[in-house]
Amino acid sequence: MPIGQGVSVTPLQLASVYGAIANRGVWVQPHLVDHVQGERPPAPKTRRILSAGIDRTLVQMLKGVVSDTGTAEAASIPGYSVAGKTGTAQKPGPHGYEPGKYSATFVGMVPASNPRLVVLVTVDEPHNAIFGGVVAAPAFAQIASFDLQYLEVPPDLTVR
Repeated sequence: MPIGQGVSVTPLQLASVYGAIANRGVWVQPHLVDHVQGERPPAPKTRRILSAGIDRTLVQMLKGVVSDTGTAEAASIPGYSVAGKTGTAQKPGPHGYEPGKYSATFVGMVPASNPRLVVLVTVDEPHNAIFGGVVAAPAFAQIASFDLQYLEVPPDLTVR
């Protein structure tokens, strides 16, 4: 869960859970090596963590975060449906939370109708603004837009 004081996950854990949501509820164990020349790669471990029905509902909710009524309109990409979530966390210190020190996050998937990408952006101790929807969401949009073009992923929305 990318929200809530006192709840913590690593970026890899967070990205892998959103990968599972993008994968219709099936988690795939993160791995670094795709293949070694001349050898058959081992199959990654997988596990269903959400039913298909719950996953569809969750994706619809995450799409609402990026719509004009959500907290991350800056993550939208023309022509593509985007689903994701913002996070803003005060950083803990040795004697409680550190005043004025935050981590701002946006993690999302695109195109939401048939995800090809999961992108996680975390800004450590941002300046001027602290909210994930303001600080991290625009970076998500830039990174994902470039990647969609590079991968030649066709738009899934009609641009108005």
